[in-house]
Amino acid sequence: MRPQVQTGFWIMKYFTINKFWSVSALLLGLGFGLSAQSLISLDGDLTFSATDELQASTQTLRLYNPNSYPIQIVGVDRFSIYGDKVFSVSDSVFTVLPADTFSLSVSFLPEHNILHQQALVFISSSGFGHTAVGLTGQGTYSKSYYSVTENKSQEALKTALSSRLALGYNDLGYTGARDQMYASIDNNGGQVECVYTGRTATFNTRAGANTNSFNCEHTFPQGFFNSNVPMRSDIHHLFPTDVTANSRRGNDPFGVVSTASWSQGGSKSGGGKFEPRNVHKGAVARAMMYFVIRYQDYSNHFSGQESILRQWHEQYPPTADERARNVAIFNLQNNRNPFVDYPQFIERISDIDGTAQATDVDALYHSDDTIFLAQGNSGLRTFHFVLYGSGSTTANATNFSLSDPNLSFKQGNPNSLSLDQGDYFDLEIEFETGQQYNAQLSYEVFGNTVVVPIVSGPGLSLTEADISLADIYPNPSEGSVNIDHPELIKSLHLIDASGKEWVIEPHTQIDLSFLPKGLYTWRVELKEQSFTYFQRIILN
Repeated sequence: MRPQVQTGFWIMKYFTINKFWSVSALLLGLGFGLSAQSLISLDGDLTFSATDELQASTQTLRLYNPNSYPIQIVGVDRFSIYGDKVFSVSDSVFTVLPADTFSLSVSFLPEHNILHQQALVFISSSGFGHTAVGLTGQGTYSKSYYSVTENKSQEALKTALSSRLALGYNDLGYTGARDQMYASIDNNGGQVECVYTGRTATFNTRAGANTNSFNCEHTFPQGFFNSNVPMRSDIHHLFPTDVTANSRRGNDPFGVVSTASWSQGGSKSGGGKFEPRNVHKGAVARAMMYFVIRYQDYSNHFSGQESILRQWHEQYPPTADERARNVAIFNLQNNRNPFVDYPQFIERISDIDGTAQATDVDALYHSDDTIFLAQGNSGLRTFHFVLYGSGSTTANATNFSLSDPNLSFKQGNPNSLSLDQGDYFDLEIEFETGQQYNAQLSYEVFGNTVVVPIVSGPGLSLTEADISLADIYPNPSEGSVNIDHPELIKSLHLIDASGKEWVIEPHTQIDLSFLPKGLYTWRVELKEQSFTYFQRIILN
């Protein structure tokens, strides 16, 4: 058998409320840990460089197992912001062998240009609890036009957008705006299409529009702002339309028309509402939202439509043509429609025309609904129970207690914790593996009592020695590997970096010369307890 790697380190971990800059693991020297525990991040919490929406940032995270038992990770809990999980991992199911380190990639790809403070919780089934790793990343936007909106939301974001859209604005005048609209912006190969009916005609001037019964639709009706400029000439809400369709819309609000008195090309009018055809609904919504942010909601025309316009904005995202139109208008007016460039801006604005305020969300994540403590020969162990501020308000957790006197808080009873959004806390519960438990952890938060049952869980019959009997060596390999006890292996798979997988018959010697050089991963399932572990190998 090949020589075994020296086991272990003596590792001390500081357990405080982690706000991402705290040290989570400190290597102090060689030797073996005094009590079993969860995996330890050798890289502490991760901080990512400023990252935009086009290219993810990636860091390597090394998780070390200080125990004499394998630690199985069965999943990774990630958390959302505005519905998006911006941090991801390359591996979510793996096993870390005793005194070994598992490396994986953590990626950050933001949807919003805001500061992200979150955590990953690596969920273990091995009875020692879980491992939390804090994450910090500043999201940015590739379009520097919106740099003034960074880390802003609600009213502050609305103000920043309004100022940015007005800065350096070039008013073409109503005549100039229509000339550009008919001649270039909405002219495709000489043809202009009505946004409501789909009817097309060949022209490129205002006179040609009149001849072909076309005119200019003000998506936010100009009668509400007395046809004043620059609102009247702002092309972001101007579109070419059939004269009849324009007249049928009039000053009616947009909405769903259940009984139509007029319809053409998919657009409908009736009951005092106008419903554009599906292909134009998203553009209508974004034009209206732009107008109110840029100017105001004249005569409260927008307020009654906001709900349906938000729905259309999400249901019909910007098309390539709409994005190209936005660029063309920018080249003339020197401003952009932010909801075309970044539709997700709307997620940070709860109310377009009224006062935008974030809704408070009271929430505190905990890693276990039931705590399963590892069992085996008598020994003092530590279970890691993770709490995470998953809401938008500060979670004040108090009155922590354990119902069994044979259980204790390793670092002392925390009594009370205050976790802001994105903060996590590792609550260490000390227990004896030689005892059976039927107890509970309890604490209070947001006026409620949380009770988590504590019971005896998985056994610790598999040891480092058990696994080493089925060890695959040498590593790196020159084309073949050896297994001293292949009879212990139930199934053996070899996986390359692309995910391609080979089923390998376990033998004392295995020829791998048919494979190209590179990094591979063994997936080894042992007959004992059907335990599965992973081992990486380099083929030279």
